[in-house]
Amino acid sequence: MLISFTMLIGLSSCDLLQQTAELQRLSQCNFEVSGVSDIRLAGLDLGSGMKRNDLNAAQILQLTNAVFNKNLPLRFNVLVKVDNPNNGTAALSRMDYTVFLDGIELLSSSFDQRHEIGPGSSSIVPVPIGVELFQIMSGQSAEAVSNLAFKLTGGDSKPAELEMRIEPFINIANKQVPYPNTLNIKYLIK
Repeated sequence: MLISFTMLIGLSSCDLLQQTAELQRLSQCNFEVSGVSDIRLAGLDLGSGMKRNDLNAAQILQLTNAVFNKNLPLRFNVLVKVDNPNNGTAALSRMDYTVFLDGIELLSSSFDQRHEIGPGSSSIVPVPIGVELFQIMSGQSAEAVSNLAFKLTGGDSKPAELEMRIEPFINIANKQVPYPNTLNIKYLIK
């Protein structure tokens, strides 16, 4: 019984040391937005570079109906690239984030999903975004609301600035320990 207890304590301290090392390595990682993907507006797939005049009649009718009902859900992934320059694995277990598009706050949220970034490598962490545009842009015209969504595709003639404020966490001894500081990363969508 004493041997089992000693082994359990040894495993726990090994796990704790590994998690602490992963946090230390995470603090040396570089974060950047590498793009957006899977853009969906009111259920329509808006591919990269898509413009409003690329829509067919059925898609225009679907968007018009969504605008008329003031129900314009926007879903997409922000692709956060994490570069690990270390000789050991870095990890994160949670990420709190706030997303802005051209200075308009889209949402603040978080997700709990462990991501490991191998030694000397990069990993893309897809951050899911889901918002109701009419709620975010109350008081704006329907055209301004849909323009915001089409900016994400890069099909707009004027580039859009996507900004994320990120606070990564790692789980150490069943406690969420934050990254040393909040990261502010920007990406220009062309």
